[in-house]
Amino acid sequence: MNKKIVKLLPLTLLGVNLYALDLNEAIDIALTNNNSYIKQQYIYDEAKANVRKSRAGFLPKLDASYTYNANKYDLGEGKDNANASAIISYNLFNGLGDYYTLDAAQNNKLASKYSLEASKHDLMYETKVKYINYLKSLKNIETIENAYKLLQNQYKDAQSKFEQGLLAKNDLLQVNAQMLQAKQNLARAKADSKVSWYNLKNILGGELSKDENIKDLNKDTSFIFDYKEDEIFSRSEIKALKNSIEALVSQKNANSYGTSLPSVSLNLAHTKYGEDSSLNSDTLENDEQSTATVNVKWNLFNGGADYAETIILRKKSLQVKEDLEELKLNIKLQYENAVEEYDVSKLNYETAKISLEQSKENYKIVNNRFKEGLSTTTDLINANFLLAQAKQSFDNAFYDRFLAKASLDRILER
Repeated sequence: MNKKIVKLLPLTLLGVNLYALDLNEAIDIALTNNNSYIKQQYIYDEAKANVRKSRAGFLPKLDASYTYNANKYDLGEGKDNANASAIISYNLFNGLGDYYTLDAAQNNKLASKYSLEASKHDLMYETKVKYINYLKSLKNIETIENAYKLLQNQYKDAQSKFEQGLLAKNDLLQVNAQMLQAKQNLARAKADSKVSWYNLKNILGGELSKDENIKDLNKDTSFIFDYKEDEIFSRSEIKALKNSIEALVSQKNANSYGTSLPSVSLNLAHTKYGEDSSLNSDTLENDEQSTATVNVKWNLFNGGADYAETIILRKKSLQVKEDLEELKLNIKLQYENAVEEYDVSKLNYETAKISLEQSKENYKIVNNRFKEGLSTTTDLINANFLLAQAKQSFDNAFYDRFLAKASLDRILER
C-alpha cells in the first residue's frame, strides 16, 4: 500500500469523528424532511391548482361523443344506426361569477403562500428550541456528573477518616446519602436528555442518527439588538389573513352577482350520422348536421338560499377581520415579552458568570479546609451543591440568550 495513503488514513478517520451537526444544518434538514412543513407545501400546491381550475371557466370546452345502436332485426326504425358529434361550448357571460371565483382562488393562493412562509419560520424557531434544549440537557448531565464525582471522592475521604476514627458515622452516612441522590439525579438527567434528543429527531423528520455529534453554539456570538417594532406588522400570518378576507369578499360577490345576473353560453355542434358502426350512410340523404345554440339562463328566485349564502360569506369575512385584529395584538404582546426576555437573558448571563467563578473558588477553599479538618462534611456538601447550582444557572443563562434571540427572530421573521 502507498505510504502516503497509510499516513492519510488516520487523518481521514479523525475527520469523520470530528464532524458535528450544527444548528444551520439542522434547520436545513428540518425544512427538507419535516412532515408538517411538507404538508403545508402540498396545501400551497393545491391552492395553485385551484387557480388553474378557476381559469378554466374562461376557456372553451370541447366534447366528443359517439353512439352506435345495433338491432337484431332491421325493421322500420329498428335499423342499425350510429352518430358521432363534436361540441364546442363557450361561456359568454356568467353573471361575473367566474371572475370573482378566480379572484377568490388567487387570494386563497396568496394566503396559502404566506401560511407556508409562516410555517417555515415556525419550523426554524422550533428547530432552534429543540436543538438548544438538547444542548442544555447535555450540559446538565455534565454538571450533575461532575457533582456526583466530587461526592464520590468526598465519600472515599470520609470513609477513610471514619475507619481511622476521625469522622463520625452520621457524617459518613450524610455523604453517602448525598452521593446516592446525585446518582439518581444523574439518571434522571440522562433520561431527560434522551427525550430531548427524540424531540430534535422528530422535528428533523427522523433524520438524526444516534451517533450524530451535535455542535455547541458559538461562545463568541454577539448579541446586538437590531429589531424594530414596526416590522412585526409585516408578518406572513397577517398577510395571509388579509388575503383570506379578500378571498371571502370575492366569494360573496361571486355568489351575489353570479346568481342575480343571467348567464349566457354558446354551443357549436357538428354531428355525423351513419347506418353502421363505421358511420357509412349510403342511403341517407343528409348525413351531417351543424348547429349553433345560444343558451340564456336567469335564476329569478331560489327560495332565498342565495341571499342566505351571501350573508354567511359576509359574516365569515367579518370573523376573519376580528381574527386579524386579535393577531396583531398577540404579535405585539409576543414582541414586548420577547424584548423583556432578551434583556433579562443578557443580564442573567453576566450575573451567572460571576456566580460560577465565586462558587468554584468557594468549593476550592472549603475542600482544602475540609482536608485540614477545619470544615465539616456538611460545609463541603453545601459547597458542592452551590457549585452545581451555579454551573446549571450559567449554562441555562448561556443558552437562554440564544433562545431569546431565536424568539425575536421568529417574531420578526428573520
